[in-house]
Amino acid sequence: MNFFYKYTVEDFDNLHNQVYQNQSDSSKRTFKSTLKRIEKVYGKPLNELELEFCKDPIRLHVNFEGTNYKENTFFQTISCCIKILKMIDAPLSLINRYIKYHKSQSDKVQTEKINTFQNNDLKVEFLDLKQTLLDYLETEKINELNYKDFISLLILSLFILVIPSRSSNFMNMKIYTGSNLPDDDSHNYLINDKKKKEYSFVFNNQRKNTVLPKRILPITNNKLEKLIDIYLNDYYKDNKTRWFLKRNITPFGEYKNIEIQRAVIHSSEKIFGFSVNINDIRKLYLKHIYKLDVNLLEHFELIYILGYKQLPRMLQKTN
Repeated sequence: MNFFYKYTVEDFDNLHNQVYQNQSDSSKRTFKSTLKRIEKVYGKPLNELELEFCKDPIRLHVNFEGTNYKENTFFQTISCCIKILKMIDAPLSLINRYIKYHKSQSDKVQTEKINTFQNNDLKVEFLDLKQTLLDYLETEKINELNYKDFISLLILSLFILVIPSRSSNFMNMKIYTGSNLPDDDSHNYLINDKKKKEYSFVFNNQRKNTVLPKRILPITNNKLEKLIDIYLNDYYKDNKTRWFLKRNITPFGEYKNIEIQRAVIHSSEKIFGFSVNINDIRKLYLKHIYKLDVNLLEHFELIYILGYKQLPRMLQKTN
């Protein structure tokens, strides 16, 4: 292990990219930023630490408790240590110690989140947001909105007038015209069935490196249907790639997740008088579902569209 004591952030980053080639770019960036965070916490370059942070998870936790970093940041650090220990072929007993500590602390935090989720009254309910948005769409002259306000309104509606999926689903979505589902399942789709005059979403890829069942979500809200009609007829110019949210026509630049977030915040401030982001909307929706006394099997029909592999803990009611 002494050879690896001299590794810098860049050295471990390169090794990580080789060993974990199939991980998402986001996961790779998180690993590297976590290494830099460790340097800040310990006040030394990584190659001078002699893997001190990989020797005892409790001592690592003590070092983080004296900082302003949140608990989730510490969990990222533990995960980073587990990867490093595996890459350097550390003793299995040490790896398991970090894994068990991560699980015990994660369970503790999750329990606190569930209690907060179940007992804390948020200032606004999901149905309140939805009704306010519907009232706005009923009274506002949508065709007279400027381009930025219209696109922002459409994006906000995608997360409130249907089950709020992940923003990445719309980054990977193409428009398909026809009644039959496309054979290519490498993308998500907005199905434009002109014969039936209806739209539906098809979610094939909801999370990178995670296999989830295909889900078809019909668009039954007539207000959202009207917005999509206006978008496709008046604003949509792309007849080649057929991306649903064409990146070069957005007023916010390229349609990355952050740009979709900005659109949601921009429109929510205008319509609600305060800003909400996509995570806020999804949490409010989960709270709304939690309050409904429905069969858990009905929840499972929802969680795949939300982008979860299994029922979120906050929806697991205990007797």
